[in-house]
Amino acid sequence: MEFWDRVAGLYDFAEAFNSKVYREICALTRRLTPRGAVVLDCAAGTGELSLAAARKAKSVLCTDLSENMLKKARAKSVRIGNITFEPRNIFHLEDPDNTYDVVIAGNVLHLLDAPEKAVKELYRVLKPGGRLLLPTFITKGKSDSALLKLYGLLGYKASSDYSVEEYKAMLKNCGCGKLRTKTVDGFVPCCYAVIEKI
Repeated sequence: MEFWDRVAGLYDFAEAFNSKVYREICALTRRLTPRGAVVLDCAAGTGELSLAAARKAKSVLCTDLSENMLKKARAKSVRIGNITFEPRNIFHLEDPDNTYDVVIAGNVLHLLDAPEKAVKELYRVLKPGGRLLLPTFITKGKSDSALLKLYGLLGYKASSDYSVEEYKAMLKNCGCGKLRTKTVDGFVPCCYAVIEKI
């Protein structure tokens, strides 16, 4: 968590280098959030996807293990009345089964040693008919990316280096719901995965 606390102040600046991708994943998140939904955003960073979902949601719980990231998210959300903030562990959520209409975990699964365990925990708290939104950076073959090199100098290390097909295969192996994906091209591309709970 030290890395994310250290880079929280630079995170939005780094996102700007990949702004085309962030704009599209925010637009997709907004579109995929039903009006009046109850939303959980895990590993939310500075809250971009929470803000996108909040435009249509009844409520959004924005969570992260990094307190500095949550501070940035709070600061960006001062005028938004339907977002609350809590530190949460993506592997051990405190919520009962079938709590949320939408659960988001953006650009985090490639950082985890056990992404399948996280997906299953996120799926557990999703209501039947709900949507699990899992946009994740596709870094396979991108080791020459200036943004990834900069992050590397600051101490960033991903656990998985996915291609689109590898990411989809990992999600299918979780055995959770109906999967669909969209690839968002950009400086560092993203595979936007949606799992619908049956």
